[in-house]
Amino acid sequence: MQGTAIVIKLLGIILQYGLLALLLYFVYKLIKFMTKDSREIREDIYAVTEISNEEAVLTVLEAADATMIGQRFAFSDEISIGRGTDNDIILNDSFASHHHAVIALLNNLYVIEDMGSVNKTYVNGQAITGRQYLQSGDIITIGSVSFEFGR
Repeated sequence: MQGTAIVIKLLGIILQYGLLALLLYFVYKLIKFMTKDSREIREDIYAVTEISNEEAVLTVLEAADATMIGQRFAFSDEISIGRGTDNDIILNDSFASHHHAVIALLNNLYVIEDMGSVNKTYVNGQAITGRQYLQSGDIITIGSVSFEFGR
């Protein structure tokens, strides 16, 4: 009788620790699976684009044309934005002018200039008049398209 009680108690302890080990293994696999998935998404969203110190980049954050979202445009001297086909960045947006804005390198700093568009160019939510210097992280809005400027 006493031998049976010891075996049952020993079997209970083995099952408890076995269940605990199984639970810890499940949590480990779950965390590993979640971090693997999030890392792949992060890499897709922020795809690596080789940009030298002499270059700047415009990243499309929002656009009516969903195929533009996430596109990156690297440039060094000047880039033109508008609806016309002769621009460097062509916007398929009725609120963008044919020649809407130009970003150019001036004294080692980038400036944006609205080219007299009807619907204006916005930097960080403020309509610009004439030229305005850009800083890394500025949000440029032209029509329904928002870009993030980076350098």
